[in-house]
Amino acid sequence: MTKMLFFVISADAEKINTAINFSSRRKEKGDDIRFLIFGPAEKFIAEHEDLIENLDKAKEAIKPKSCIFIAQQNKLEDKLKDHLELLPAGEYLSKEIEEGFSVITV
Repeated sequence: MTKMLFFVISADAEKINTAINFSSRRKEKGDDIRFLIFGPAEKFIAEHEDLIENLDKAKEAIKPKSCIFIAQQNKLEDKLKDHLELLPAGEYLSKEIEEGFSVITV
């Protein structure tokens, strides 16, 4: 079993959708997957309903998370809280790296 953490920072719909779909398939194959959305990607996703819908479809498999501080700074909490778990991204990222997850940046 591979341990992968997808660190999504891109504000590009094709890259975000590819990361969602790939990570979902890897989870189905038995890999241990983490999915963290950060920075520009948070704002971009909040502005694109189709991306939110794709995240919602994959939510059970990948349990997407996002940075609470970026969400607060950009007033996105209400838009994202029903679709993503909001948490301190730096602490989460450090913990997952310590636990042996390979970081895949998108």
